[in-house]
Amino acid sequence: MKRTVEMIFTSIGLVIFLLMTVSVGVVAFTDNDTMKSMVEEFMQLQEETSQPGVEELNEQEFKTVLETGTNYLFFVFLVQVALGALAFFFLIGDKKPKAAGILLIVTAIVGTVASLFFGIFGGAAYLIAGIIALVRRPKKMIE
Repeated sequence: MKRTVEMIFTSIGLVIFLLMTVSVGVVAFTDNDTMKSMVEEFMQLQEETSQPGVEELNEQEFKTVLETGTNYLFFVFLVQVALGALAFFFLIGDKKPKAAGILLIVTAIVGTVASLFFGIFGGAAYLIAGIIALVRRPKKMIE
């Protein structure tokens, strides 16, 4: 049985998560002017909206939070790409469609929540592919 639909949706999810991995990786692992300008804007906004009795972040603390967050998202997106590629491999040649379906559904749900819903579109593509992979039955040959 051909699994073209599942492979297309899995590919869409893979491309989305791969693009997100690359974009977060660029922010996480390069020391660029964009990051510096984000920190400066945040510090300026914090000074303008400061309230008495509220503890403010200093520049180093904000950089640490930003770096930790981008590293975390990079790792989550990388895991989603790896698991999606594994499911795609299972779908090629109709090797293990049930395993691929379960893997895609679990990756979609856990990955979307773990990525703080930044990966909702890729997760939706994985979820659709996983449901189709589980629901579709092979055609029985009439002899």
